[in-house]
Amino acid sequence: MPSQAQTTAKAAAQCRLSENGSILYEDDCSVREKNQDGQVSFVVKLDNGNNFRFVGPNRQNLRLDNGFGGFTNVLFEDKGAKGVFSWSDGNRTRKLVVITNGATGVSSSNGYPSSSLVLGPPVPDLQYMVGQTPLSAALSFMIRGTKYVSAVQLPEGTLTYMLDKKRCVAFLSVNDRYKSVTFADANKCVR
Repeated sequence: MPSQAQTTAKAAAQCRLSENGSILYEDDCSVREKNQDGQVSFVVKLDNGNNFRFVGPNRQNLRLDNGFGGFTNVLFEDKGAKGVFSWSDGNRTRKLVVITNGATGVSSSNGYPSSSLVLGPPVPDLQYMVGQTPLSAALSFMIRGTKYVSAVQLPEGTLTYMLDKKRCVAFLSVNDRYKSVTFADANKCVR
């Protein structure tokens, strides 16, 4: 039975590509992460048409695939909603910084359609709220000291940012029920 590629995350993002410290590109981009046959791959597409494909057995062992069978070793630093890819060919050192607007796992095998909305990892101690209505969760928020920061209407639903125990948390509600509760960038919870 052939294995299927499973998209674990995809996002709209901001990218900055630099070479030997000089900025070559700083604008919108998209990033997609896939796991297939024990391989991890990141595909970063810049709005100027340039694409970068990073592949390897895991995030700590990635290579840049130049599309012609050539590979360059890449250092990947995972900083939550910011990923930094660095590589050198001996003459030039390049760094690609990818900053997402938050990040959610999107899986083709979970029974839900894939979405372009990307949020952070799930907040383990708040997963019991998935499926609840915001109204029914209000008492829980008061007891925990969770504070409302802001809400944004998206095609996928309503994304509400709250401060919970000094953590920025994103609550995605669809049809008046929480669909996901995930970590968010701290800057989303600045009042």
